[in-house]
Amino acid sequence: MLEPHHHIWPDISLGTETAESLFWLGEHIPGGFFVYRENETQDLLYANGTTLRIFGCDTMEEFKELTGGNFRGMVHPKDYEQIQASIEQQIIEDDTHKFDYVEYRIVRKDGQIRWVEDYGHLVTIPKYGDVYYVFISDATERKKAEREKIRTELAFAREMHAQEARSSFLFNLSHDIRTPMNAIVGFSELARRHADDSQLLGTYLDKTVWASRQLLSLINDMLEMNLIGMGALELIREPCLLRQQLDGAVDLVSIQAAEKGVQLVRNYNLDDIEVLVDTACFCRIVGNLLDNAVKFTPAGGTVEVLAHQEPGEHPNTVNCTITVSDTGIGMSSEFMERMYEPFVRRGTSTATRTTGTGLGLTIAKSLIELVGGRIEAQSTEGKGTTFTIYFTLPMVVEQKADAKLVDSAPLALDGRPPRILVVEDVDLNRMLAAALLEDEGFLAETATDGYEAVETVKHHPEWYFDLILMDIQMPVMNGYEATRAIRALPREDCMLIPIVALSANGQEEDISNSLASGMNDHMIKPFDTDELVATIMSYVSRYRKQSHGTR
Repeated sequence: MLEPHHHIWPDISLGTETAESLFWLGEHIPGGFFVYRENETQDLLYANGTTLRIFGCDTMEEFKELTGGNFRGMVHPKDYEQIQASIEQQIIEDDTHKFDYVEYRIVRKDGQIRWVEDYGHLVTIPKYGDVYYVFISDATERKKAEREKIRTELAFAREMHAQEARSSFLFNLSHDIRTPMNAIVGFSELARRHADDSQLLGTYLDKTVWASRQLLSLINDMLEMNLIGMGALELIREPCLLRQQLDGAVDLVSIQAAEKGVQLVRNYNLDDIEVLVDTACFCRIVGNLLDNAVKFTPAGGTVEVLAHQEPGEHPNTVNCTITVSDTGIGMSSEFMERMYEPFVRRGTSTATRTTGTGLGLTIAKSLIELVGGRIEAQSTEGKGTTFTIYFTLPMVVEQKADAKLVDSAPLALDGRPPRILVVEDVDLNRMLAAALLEDEGFLAETATDGYEAVETVKHHPEWYFDLILMDIQMPVMNGYEATRAIRALPREDCMLIPIVALSANGQEEDISNSLASGMNDHMIKPFDTDELVATIMSYVSRYRKQSHGTR
């Protein structure tokens, strides 16, 4: 037990009249008032009517039933440990004349969660020993006002910060636009004046072209950032070798590096495995990091690109790690906290002798997140910077390439065409898929969500369906959950039946999640009918060979 400062009440005998007077006094205290023992049980000895009303109770019996008749039961379970520790600490630190003060939540009888403020004091009563007497009041509206004030202040601070960033950005952008524009106008005029001097003309035109590219780069950054902000940038995946894409990105900055006297080093540990990736997006990510590295690395410095590839956690995927490091000027820890924010960059182009909007890192990070990857950075001022990006990519599976070679006419094993279960919550999409399949000669049945799909499979005999086309985003039960539930059914056909995702979600993460849930493949809407039929036939052919003789 704590050794508190005690305020000893006189040991007097209270008669009935005195007790009634004290009860009357407690009931007329302006606010809630209660008394409880300072022991393990923290039993309540008294609570006035205002305390009951704060807790939404009409009688003492209701109050005791709600709280268990103890202080612990009065406090919200998530707040008790913290406020109890605060009370005990205040008892140790405060003198005998101070009240302990805490704020905590309560749960009223009607289920409402309210805030109260609590002023308490520990005393010793001869008859009862150590007790707390406590004054409480409802602080919910005050807490709401405080939170609203904080939200308003934070919103104002964010807006002021955004305005400062925009002002700085517009200042930098204005300078950076004027710089190449001035060069374009000036060298064009010089080229016109010296049109007869081929050597000078070539030099001036080269500089005009260089300045034009700088201006175009600024404009492209702005347009791309706008597309990303609107969510209008769509990924177009295509088969490629990462080595080739990396070489292309490095080649784009090689001239810039050579002119500046910066050495470019390539160090790849990549297998010749085709992966599906948006090549333009990939080159933009690596290109932005390389462009920054070359910009902020002085002559004689080095920029190195390392790439590593290993099998992914899920079938038919690879984990890729790409590192871009330089021996440049580095970044301060203060700048690194804000380096991915739009409109932020290391000083003006005058100070750094580099041009650009300061959107390169913002765009790179946004694109990395768009493909389901992540980025990390390490930097030391004066020693250089290292950016590392991680992402998982789906491999190009051989069966897809062979699928179109399969006869598109439905197989007729056992005298029937393949029966497909189409799981789709959008009526038009469900009707369209079923109609297209039936036009191709399949038998099509439908389910409106994942739960209905599982129930449909359960209530049909084994080997009834030949393949399931599974949407992902559905109510009740999504496609991932439904696939896991079907795979868990105690039937051999449920373990073997092909399940193909047919979804508008087409990022690498979505494909990986589909495979991880137990699906065999992932096709993206809008789908090509010939490709869909060929994929179905490829899987059905193998499935029927597996199940032949088992039916």
